[in-house]
Amino acid sequence: MVIFLTHCKKSVTRQLDDLLESSSSFKTATFCESNKAQLSERKEDCERITQLAKEELDSILNRRLDLGIAPVIVEKNKGIEIEEFLQVHTRMGIRYWEIWKANVILE
Repeated sequence: MVIFLTHCKKSVTRQLDDLLESSSSFKTATFCESNKAQLSERKEDCERITQLAKEELDSILNRRLDLGIAPVIVEKNKGIEIEEFLQVHTRMGIRYWEIWKANVILE
């Protein structure tokens, strides 16, 4: 009897590898935080991608300073990824959520 494993779920580490190759830093960092316990052996990768997400978020919010009183406009799908990142990453959410909501418009 031959058993096909085509419908098996990928391991968490394999999912992380796929995200690192093809997804945004926000989506990958959100995945890392949501699966922190299962990704303990990949802690360095998760810390690196979370740092990249933080730097990108800082860059977006710093545009607000350059624009003066005008809010920053962010593409809607990217904004949703960032908001999910802030909701899952408690530490980042505490630091950035109110600033994000007050200074960014999703379009």
